[in-house]
Amino acid sequence: EKKLFKDKNFIILTEKEIQLLELFSATNTPLSKEKILLQVWKYSSDADTHTVETHIYRLRKKMNDSFGDENFILNNKQGYYI
Repeated sequence: EKKLFKDKNFIILTEKEIQLLELFSATNTPLSKEKILLQVWKYSSDADTHTVETHIYRLRKKMNDSFGDENFILNNKQGYYI
């Protein structure tokens, strides 16, 4: 079990959430859904899934609910980034 702390608040992270955060932290540019699928889930880029969107939604919700951070994971035309 991994926890992310800010002041006295914390969230519990799943393994995939940890992998997402590590991937975002290692990159200074937005990551496409396809790149995230390949790096975190080892899916091919043509896989039809909402896995990335679902995990990012849940992670954003945790961050907002516990830390009040509404802008934790952002996205633009190029992809997702922190």
